[in-house]
Amino acid sequence: MLILVLFKKSFVYVFIFCIVHSLDAQNIARLRADDDFSYLKKDTSHKSWDERLKFMSLTNAVNISIGGEWREQYQNYTHANFGQFPASFTEESPHQWMHRIMLHADLRYKQSLRLFAQVNNTARFLNPNPIVSQVDQNLLSIHQLFVEFEPIKKMRVRLGKQEMLYGQERFIASREGPNTRQNFLGLHAIWNLPKSQLHPFIVKPIRMLPGYLDDGLANEVFLGSYWIKPRLYSKLNLDAYYFFLESTQREYVFKKGIEQRHTAGLHVYSPLQQINYDVELAHQWGRFNALDISAWMLVWDFNFEAKKHVYVGFSGNYVPGDESSTDQQLNTFNTLYARPPFGQTVALNITNTLNLSPYLRYQAGTKWLATARASIVNRTSKADGIFTPNMSPLRPLKLDAVSDQTGICDIYALDVNYVPTKHYFFQAELGFCKAGNYLKDSGPGKDVVYFAFRNAIKF
Repeated sequence: MLILVLFKKSFVYVFIFCIVHSLDAQNIARLRADDDFSYLKKDTSHKSWDERLKFMSLTNAVNISIGGEWREQYQNYTHANFGQFPASFTEESPHQWMHRIMLHADLRYKQSLRLFAQVNNTARFLNPNPIVSQVDQNLLSIHQLFVEFEPIKKMRVRLGKQEMLYGQERFIASREGPNTRQNFLGLHAIWNLPKSQLHPFIVKPIRMLPGYLDDGLANEVFLGSYWIKPRLYSKLNLDAYYFFLESTQREYVFKKGIEQRHTAGLHVYSPLQQINYDVELAHQWGRFNALDISAWMLVWDFNFEAKKHVYVGFSGNYVPGDESSTDQQLNTFNTLYARPPFGQTVALNITNTLNLSPYLRYQAGTKWLATARASIVNRTSKADGIFTPNMSPLRPLKLDAVSDQTGICDIYALDVNYVPTKHYFFQAELGFCKAGNYLKDSGPGKDVVYFAFRNAIKF
């Protein structure tokens, strides 16, 4: 194992040297299917080795592009998950090495047809505990495989296995932080309207398993549409969306059943300037078994540039929980397929929380981004529990475990990102979570310490 780790590190250093010294004009997107290397079509100058992997002509009408990513991540926890673990676990404070390689090919016929394929390899080392999370390991999978065509002018349709990402990823995320990214199977259209863009879709999420080519489909149907209107006014961007989820996978305070949930929301935000804002408001309705769903979410982020590259901000959320377990309503908000809102320090969702989060940020272009943040998190409803980012119940542990406490935790985190080129990414995270009275009253409530660093190479 030591030899393997040393070999990987040595290879990474050599690869980093090659990448850093190559041209960085390429546009590598958050979703690799959206990479843009169109400038290479007319560029007759000498190309670097990685640029020669793009737009390789097979015939006059057909070209292929090759790309990929290699990420290595080390994580160290003290009292992970507040000390709450299944009986099969042997280590309460694990450390682990998380490995990821993703390779893709983009085959295009003129501008009207393309086939995109991506394979994924993720693995976890050092941690002796059983692998119970689909985000930790997926040894080999066809992560994306879709055909894209243009049925009408200015509309592209993707059919097959694919990633999706919208807005601040509060509902639909790539899930970049954890080891295995999120994907879906279905149909997704990208319609370029005059001065706006519409994204209708109907998909089923992929249920990832830790082995080789063993993924399946979750018992969920997810459909909707996301509308993006940049520059509605000079300092205002607007997103509007509607989603529908039908699922039997979710559980709300020991209640299981058929969930048919509608979500509608608005997201307004400014371009990066001296004073910035980001506000999102969403409402949910529908049915869960015999209960009527009525829930809502408010998230905000305000900041201003106190001095060059230094921003002082205040963010947070107010997401009410279920008001009563005996009425005919379910007021628990479902964040669907969102990113982890509190990073990797704690597996906690914003559902049934009031979070107040002042922060200090240093942002120098796209090269440096460092954020020091405090998050004071409390329950909004004593009748409801708290959840993980994938909407699995976290507390209470028992049906009759009633608590009048509201304090969940106080999280203090430092996150540093360094991106010297568009090919190389480095991130270091340090987090401390002080467990609140609700956690201590409802089960294990130990303080959490978290440290991690990531190196990612993309081409």
